Parts: sequence; structure tokens; C-alpha cells
Amino acid sequence: MSVRGALLGALIVALSLTTACLAPLSFDCEDDQVCMLDGVAGTCVAPGHCAYPEPACDSGLRFGPAAGGGMASSCVDAVGGSDDTSCGPCEAVPIECRSAEVTCEGGQCMQAPLAAGAPCRADEPCVVAASCDGDGACVVDEAIVCDDPPTPCHITVGVCSEGSCVYKRRDSGDPCEDGNGCTDGDRCDPFGICVSGPECASDNPCAVGSCGGAQCSYFAAVDGTNCGLLWPGTVCCAGACVDATTDPDHCGACDQVCGPGQVCVAEGASGACTPA
Repeated sequence: MSVRGALLGALIVALSLTTACLAPLSFDCEDDQVCMLDGVAGTCVAPGHCAYPEPACDSGLRFGPAAGGGMASSCVDAVGGSDDTSCGPCEAVPIECRSAEVTCEGGQCMQAPLAAGAPCRADEPCVVAASCDGDGACVVDEAIVCDDPPTPCHITVGVCSEGSCVYKRRDSGDPCEDGNGCTDGDRCDPFGICVSGPECASDNPCAVGSCGGAQCSYFAAVDGTNCGLLWPGTVCCAGACVDATTDPDHCGACDQVCGPGQVCVAEGASGACTPA
């Protein structure tokens, strides 16, 4: 190699080293853990540079010597501002009723609220319609209402789940209404079915009930119809159950009246008028 070539090579190396030494030291941060300077813990502040305690600064913090953008060794409050660079990189987060565009406001990344009326909750199966209120909140306008239980033996108010209403079953034996106005004492069975009670029941064994128009009408049983469960001498007379073995007005039969001075005396399962 010639002397001229050797001198040129040495000059290039010297310029390279000088350029490297003159290059500014810049260090960006993402969290506080990486901010350490001579054993002092610092804070990662916008737009992503380390700052360290400094009582002489109004904010109490001074950017470190490796802060880029002309902020190195300056007070944090001295370089504050509302331009976008004070926030560092802003990433959009999917938020209902918030814009996908991110702006920097007061050192914070902001997503503006969508206009009032914008649809939201499109994937919610229990919501029929919902819209944004203009302030960044989603308001439900119409939802599935669960107030139509499958049987009278289910709780009236249900819960919507995955777009369908779920109703809790009433306890077995709970009273219910089968929809027939002529039945009484309807009760729920263990399977959630309302079991009808007797139709047009009556405490009077000589009254015969008949259902019509969801209402019961009662008629007198045929005279002479037995109405005693244990004693065959009891019969129906004009809709009343009487003992034909002792009743002087219905002695042995309906309307068979004993005369003056007579009493009704039992004769087997019947009765007969005899002198007192």
C-alpha cells in the first residue's frame, strides 16, 4: 500500500470515530422500571423519556441526559404542551361509542365520543336496540322483556340469557290458576304443570254444579238422591240433605209430613210416622 493510501484510510477511521462521538445519546422508555441514572430511580413521562427528581424544577422532575427531542436535562414542566408529540405514540382501543381516531389532548390520548344515535351493542343477543348518547356511553333503547312465563307454575318475571327468556319453576304444591274459572284449588305439580282442581265443587251434597261461561251454576239434586256417606237414610229434598228416618217433614220420603201427635221413627233405612 502506498503512503498516500495509508494516510487516506487513517483519515476515514478518524472521521468515523469523531462522528460516533458527536452523535447525541438518545434513550426512549416505556415504563418506570428502565429509568435508572447513577442509582436514582426515575419516571417515564410523555413523550417517552426518563425524568429524575429535581427540586429546582416546578414539576420536581428533570429529563435525563439521554432524553431526545431537545428535552435532555430540561425541566419536565418547561417542555410541556398540548401538541400531539407530548403524548408519545397513541394507539386506538376498540371502545363502544368512541371514535377509532386518537388525538392528544392535555398530554393524554383521547378517543372522541361518537355522535348521539350511533348504534351500539350490535352483538348483544338480549338487546333489541341500543344507541350512543353523544357522551361516549351506550344506552339500551329496547331489550327483550321476559314477562311471559310458559305456564302458571313458573315465576312471572324471567331472565334473558343468550337471547332467550329463562323462568324459574314454582315449588310443587304452590297454588296456580289453570285459566278455567270453574275449577277451584288448582296446584302446581313437580314438573311445572298447573293441575286443575275439582270443577264447580260444593260443600252441599245436594247441589249439582254446572260450568258455563267460566262460571258455575248450581241446581238442586233430584229429590230422594242419597246424600249420606255412611247412613243410607239421608236423602236430598229440595236441595237440602235431610235424615228421612227422623225428620217429621220428610219422614221416609221428601215432603211426607207426619200429622199432629206423630213422630218420625226409623224403620230400617227409612222412617215412618207413628203416634208420639
